[in-house]
Amino acid sequence: MARQIGPVAAGLGVLGLASFAFLSVCGHALGPAELAPLGTLWVLINALGPALFQPMEQEVGRSVAHRAAHGDGARPVFLRAALLALGIVLGAGVVLLAVRGPLADRVFHGEQVMVVALFLGLVGLCAQHLTRGAFAGGGAFSRYGSQLAVDGVLRIGSAAVLTVIGVATAGWYGLFLGLAPLVAVAVTAGRLGPAVHPGPHASWGEIGHAVGWLTAGALASQFVVNAAPVAINVLAGPDDQARAGVFISVLVLARIPLFLFAAIQASFLPGMAALAAVDDRAGFRRRLELVTAGVTALGLAGLVVIVAIGPWLVRLVYGPEFITVRGDLWPLAAASGLYMVASVVGQALVSVRGYRSSVAGWACGAATFLAVLLLPLRLELRVGYAFLAASAVAAVVLAVAVQLRLRHPLTPAPVVLDPAPTDRKDSSWT
Repeated sequence: MARQIGPVAAGLGVLGLASFAFLSVCGHALGPAELAPLGTLWVLINALGPALFQPMEQEVGRSVAHRAAHGDGARPVFLRAALLALGIVLGAGVVLLAVRGPLADRVFHGEQVMVVALFLGLVGLCAQHLTRGAFAGGGAFSRYGSQLAVDGVLRIGSAAVLTVIGVATAGWYGLFLGLAPLVAVAVTAGRLGPAVHPGPHASWGEIGHAVGWLTAGALASQFVVNAAPVAINVLAGPDDQARAGVFISVLVLARIPLFLFAAIQASFLPGMAALAAVDDRAGFRRRLELVTAGVTALGLAGLVVIVAIGPWLVRLVYGPEFITVRGDLWPLAAASGLYMVASVVGQALVSVRGYRSSVAGWACGAATFLAVLLLPLRLELRVGYAFLAASAVAAVVLAVAVQLRLRHPLTPAPVVLDPAPTDRKDSSWT
């Protein structure tokens, strides 16, 4: 497992450092108020992209690993996932075109160029998640990590160049942020391994069933982890834009452990799917317990750092205008840790096709966020506690669901969702 995590961790390390360096450079160049729409764009790209396209990565990665365990290729799965992803991209483009005015006014402080940047970012992340699913399922984790690293270098490189030439408006930074994932795919996407090898038929019913539930779960989980910055932008009054910018900057810093966790997550689902394919319940449980303990330790370490030096670290990274207090920081750090635990358990459910249970857990978390947001607290605390409560509820519901699932065989008999083609007898359930 270390050989799998290592290259991805290295790539994520580059991407994570570059992302925070990007926001740090932009914070110094633009100031808190001008950084707010750019920070929101950063969050939306990193929220909507995974929400819409991580299900493709999950299903491609799971299917490639599952089929490889039986010596089969996964080209039918990959092609159908790619067509489905293309349809989602086109649909997202139509929606963004229709709401570009209100979206720009309410979320991006009137800058419509940010809507264009958001679309570019979604196209890039669509391509990234598809290729990463192929890399992860086929065990090509070095290529997975390389793509992450190239993306990170492009982000900080563009911000550095714009700062040097004196660009002081957020729009240009946003455009280059959106373009970085696209260029990273162009540089790194080459041989996709078993994902493009011939294999058993995969019907639209199979892919649609899996991706439909995965998308619902991804939307709910991304709502839990990324609703906070959008909420504070919407709730902040005209005189609170600087506060919103500071809060978003603090949130990004408190979520540093999530970047490290992503290295574990990339190899976790394919590995668990391979164990499920041979019904190795003992190995499945051991790996789940090991990874859960690891991310719990990672979350606690992040919380300790934030409580100890958080306010000083925020000023160091973003500049002297970014002033905050520990009371605003610790709920965000604690919520990030709980979200990682919930994600591990949710991925375990996905690996055994427990899609409905995964959706239920994240939906409970999303509902909790909205409920806590109604509390009459100071703006930063209201949003921070909503994130914390949502992550805690999701973790508990998902943990109960996975314990119930482990009482049964990991590989249930397949359910035929549509009429089988003539060669169905050679196919395996994906």
